[in-house]
Amino acid sequence: MSYFRKKGLTRVDQQFLAGGSFLNWVRLVVANGGIDWRYWIRSLYVSIVALLNTPFRVYEGARFGARIAATSIREAPIFILGHWRSGTTHVMRLIARDPAFAVVTFVHTMIPGLYLSSPLFRALLASSLPKVRPMDNVTVAPDAAEEEEYALGNLGPYSFYHALSFPRKMREIFDKYVLFEGVERKIIEQWKVIYLYFLKKVTFSSGGKRLLLKNPANTGRIPTLLEMFPDAKFIHVYRNPYVVYSSTMHWLDKELASTALQDIDEEAVREHALRNYEKLMLRYEEDKALIPEGNLVEVRFEDFEADPLGEVARIYCALGLTLTPEAQVQMQQYLLTVKGYQKNIYRLDSRSQRELARRWGFMIRRWDYDPPNA
Repeated sequence: MSYFRKKGLTRVDQQFLAGGSFLNWVRLVVANGGIDWRYWIRSLYVSIVALLNTPFRVYEGARFGARIAATSIREAPIFILGHWRSGTTHVMRLIARDPAFAVVTFVHTMIPGLYLSSPLFRALLASSLPKVRPMDNVTVAPDAAEEEEYALGNLGPYSFYHALSFPRKMREIFDKYVLFEGVERKIIEQWKVIYLYFLKKVTFSSGGKRLLLKNPANTGRIPTLLEMFPDAKFIHVYRNPYVVYSSTMHWLDKELASTALQDIDEEAVREHALRNYEKLMLRYEEDKALIPEGNLVEVRFEDFEADPLGEVARIYCALGLTLTPEAQVQMQQYLLTVKGYQKNIYRLDSRSQRELARRWGFMIRRWDYDPPNA
């Protein structure tokens, strides 16, 4: 049975590609096998909004383009890595309370070509955002810290999140644009140009502060990130793989129901989740040796949950960062706001446990985890 015929459809207006260019949208549709007929309302929504924002994007580029291009990223960014649903958002949002850092927000990433020129687009985006993320009830707000992969999807064709719109192409998109497998060097160089432009724009709009970036897809791009920023710092967050699998399936269930433009079989979604984690973690284990000594710290999410401020202090010490009293106060205040947060509770069927032990066992054993319902 089709995944979405079983699950049903949700809102039409949560299509992140509407924040990009019409030309990028058309190219994506052609390159990824088109749109299934029953998603015509979603595709019409993206087409209309992308067309309507065209003059404003052109105006913003003309007004700010030269200043963005001239912006320098004086300090190499700090990249928070980790497979999706590993706890990277919590780690990022806590460290983001340090006023020394600039972060990517929902506004930056959802309307990357529009947010400088008019407050109108910020207001329109705010009106379409849910109060919480549907997969985990984490708060959503225009200025909340968010990952930049959505921005890359709106600025060009080289983003993993195009797989959320075109799920039948998920395997190809993951291999090409997360791992850069089977792509020509010119594609990687084009990706770097788009990414650097976006990071310069966020730096420009944030007054030149050091960038703190959280993007799970970057876990597979370490060599390319080091080409761009040889002195970059990395924080890798890992979590019980059994929990990551359950949470990933829950995330894909919610996300695809809101954003997909193609039908896909539910078993295919499951296989993508299994395969992508397997390939991403193998790549990370291979590539992390490239990171210079003192520029990588690994964080067990369960330890971070138990003692967040202690783990933050360890992260700062490991990376040679300065943790100021002001930052500590801001972090303590943030922790008070999420004190009552309730995580989703997952139980795994025996089939999934066996398959995870077989396919993800290399990381389960390395990190010494058990099934959550063992």
